[in-house]
Amino acid sequence: MVVIAFGILVPIYKGFGFLDARILAAYACLSLLFVAPASAEGAAAGTRALLARIAIIVAWGWGMTVLILGTAIVTLNIVGAGGNRRGGFVAPPVQFLAAISTFSLSASIAIALLGSILARRFSAKGAKNILRTAFLAILLALAFGSRLLPENFTLAIFDQFSTRRALTHLAWQASAFFAVVAALLLLVILQTGPFAKIPNTENPYEGGG
Repeated sequence: MVVIAFGILVPIYKGFGFLDARILAAYACLSLLFVAPASAEGAAAGTRALLARIAIIVAWGWGMTVLILGTAIVTLNIVGAGGNRRGGFVAPPVQFLAAISTFSLSASIAIALLGSILARRFSAKGAKNILRTAFLAILLALAFGSRLLPENFTLAIFDQFSTRRALTHLAWQASAFFAVVAALLLLVILQTGPFAKIPNTENPYEGGG
C-alpha cells in the first residue's frame, strides 16, 4: 500500500512537479519511518543478534525507500511520456540522488541504533513513544516554524535550501553527521551489552548479589 500510494499515486497527482528537490528529499526520509518503530523490538537480544537485526531492519527500511523512489520515477516517466517533449528517460541528477540516498542510509542506521538503545534503557513501547514524539515535534516545527520565527529569518532559510544544489550540499553534510552519530551509538551498544539496563545487584552476569 505504501509503494502504491507514494510510488504511483503521488507521482501521478504531482506530475513532473514531483521532481522538485524538496519532494525528493522528503521521500528520502521515508526510511526513518520504517526503521524507527522496528528498531525498538528485540533489544534484549545479545549484541551480535541485535546488530544483525539492526542490519536487517536498515536494509529493509532503506530498500523500501529506494524501491518507492524508483517506482515513482518510473511511474512519472510512463504517465508523463506524452507531455515530455524532450523525449528519453527523465530523472533527477545522479549527484542529487546519491546525496539523498546516502543521507537516507546513514540516518536510518543512526535511528535504528538509537531505537535499540532506548529500548534497552526503557522498553520497546517507551522507545517507540519517544521516537514518535520526536518525529511529531520535528513535523510541527516544519509546519508551524515559519509562524513563530521572524519573517526575514524564515525567508533566508527557504532561499538557502530551495535549490537542488543547496539541498545536495545539505544532504552530504547530514550524511556525515549521522555517520558520526551512528558510530558513537554503536560504541555505546558494544560497551553496554544486553543487560545494561538491569541493576548490578539484580544481574548475576555482572557479579551482583
